[in-house]
Amino acid sequence: MNDSVNNIHQVPIFFIMGRPRSGTTLLSTLFDAHPNVKIPPEFPIMLPLYQKFRKIKQWNEETVHQFVAFIFQHNVFIHRTLENLKIDREEFTADLLPLAKDGSIQDFLKKLNAYTYSLFPKEKIEAIGDKNPVYSIYTERFLKIFPDSKFICIVRDYRDNFVSMKKLADLKLEAPILTLQVSRWRYVAKIFVRCQKKHPDRFRIIRYEDFVNKKTEMMPELCDFIGIPYDPAVFDFYKKKEETMKTYDNPLIARFHSSLMNPVNTSRMEQWRKELTNAEVKMADTVAGKYGRLFHYNDGSEPFSLLRWLKSRPMAIYGYLLFKLYYWGSYLPSSVVLWLSVKLLVLVRTWHYLSAKKNTQPTA
Repeated sequence: MNDSVNNIHQVPIFFIMGRPRSGTTLLSTLFDAHPNVKIPPEFPIMLPLYQKFRKIKQWNEETVHQFVAFIFQHNVFIHRTLENLKIDREEFTADLLPLAKDGSIQDFLKKLNAYTYSLFPKEKIEAIGDKNPVYSIYTERFLKIFPDSKFICIVRDYRDNFVSMKKLADLKLEAPILTLQVSRWRYVAKIFVRCQKKHPDRFRIIRYEDFVNKKTEMMPELCDFIGIPYDPAVFDFYKKKEETMKTYDNPLIARFHSSLMNPVNTSRMEQWRKELTNAEVKMADTVAGKYGRLFHYNDGSEPFSLLRWLKSRPMAIYGYLLFKLYYWGSYLPSSVVLWLSVKLLVLVRTWHYLSAKKNTQPTA
């Protein structure tokens, strides 16, 4: 039976934000290993749920059942499935019904995250977390949806981030185009910096490279930030490797998160030095611009190249407009939100199809 949290209204929520392949899963795993935290595996249904049920002021048995039905109706988001959350529908519904008396949509959303399965033993739950990298572009929306929430934003070297994304290109999650990926990195980094300036008490921005090098110094600070006691045992998370593989029985777990089957280490740092050409590095630095310098990933010593900048514009503009479409689309009805979050991946698949077709054409 999954753990339940009775005083859900009083339990704070925090969000781990960052680009895919930036260390968000490492952070969520560490917090999942904490006895006082519940944070589920990736399953980006919170925003569609909010959009559909946000106007309900007085819940009843019917709306509770509709809430649960919506979750189970949309049980697959790309490689993420509801099965990973291991929710017993009947028990979950029974646990939600008492909330109908005076619960808010925020309480229902937190209850969902609190109810999900964890491999790690739990005591009194003092914080509820959420980690879905696709939500990073909606950071400012979540600021408003949960006015008392806190955010841990992780940034990774955009060159290593691209290398890591490129290695998963066959899964067709995002098109492995350098200028597109780095422009997305810049877009998200800009959001984080802007939000931290406006809400310094609610935001912490950390670099992946700093964290893996100084984990025992930074983890206590992050625990204090979200209001839980530090427990050094969280770093033993990798000892659950066999249980993780057996429980979830998903080959993609090993594919996506192989580094999490070992202690926190620096092996994923600076892979770009051997994977990218000098021209690719210069292009990446150009697209990252001042945010690459702000996070100390380059010193700005390379002279500006107008030609290189112009070459980067098509994908940079495309990435910017697509993220804007996602963001403003999130205010539309939930059915449209779900369409945007899933169906627009046809653009990625189209790119892969055209690339494969180009590579198979005979040369003259």
